[in-house]
Amino acid sequence: SELVMTEIAEKFNMSYSSFRHIFKKYTGLSPHQYVSDLRIHDAKAWLQSTDRSIKEIAFSLGFECPENFATFFKKATGLTPSQFRKGLSK
Repeated sequence: SELVMTEIAEKFNMSYSSFRHIFKKYTGLSPHQYVSDLRIHDAKAWLQSTDRSIKEIAFSLGFECPENFATFFKKATGLTPSQFRKGLSK
């Protein structure tokens, strides 16, 4: 979240704006997009390799509810978490 990124920027004695600019320069992504990509990567890994419920995965990734996670996942992948998991079993 932006609050965490602000805390990281402060650790380097930088404003959030400066941190965001330098981060994007070196990674090609905003800090927010980078964290979002990591969350999707982790979600896919858990959906593929565990039988954890989607609700458990959502909470483990820091989502307040499974519905927010499902919306976030579908926006990023074009599939709901259930559809992604079912597609793996084909």
